[in-house]
Amino acid sequence: MNNLTTLEQTVLNTFINELYAEPGFSDVSPQDLQQLTKIPMKSLRGVLGSLCKKNLIYIEDKNYLGTDFDIVYLQGNAYHLHPEWKNEIPYFSDDNKTYEQLYNESLNK
Repeated sequence: MNNLTTLEQTVLNTFINELYAEPGFSDVSPQDLQQLTKIPMKSLRGVLGSLCKKNLIYIEDKNYLGTDFDIVYLQGNAYHLHPEWKNEIPYFSDDNKTYEQLYNESLNK
């Protein structure tokens, strides 16, 4: 994650700290992140867009979800960044490797 700007790192860390349930679940909106980080919404949208381009998060549209707010999700390839999720064994792991182990193996390819 050393290719992230200070703002990207702040937003990503704040977002990950708000993820409290099982891997893949989120109820965090851009509005939540704005309140937590105090970054102006226009700037935050830019940071979120950049994190999407870096394939670390994605945002589901509120109309698609049928909710009042868009929801931010951590990309599956970034689960190793979450302090608890990184130790989970994904359903697709035939050899019982955690998200963190799978990520580390991908770096060695």
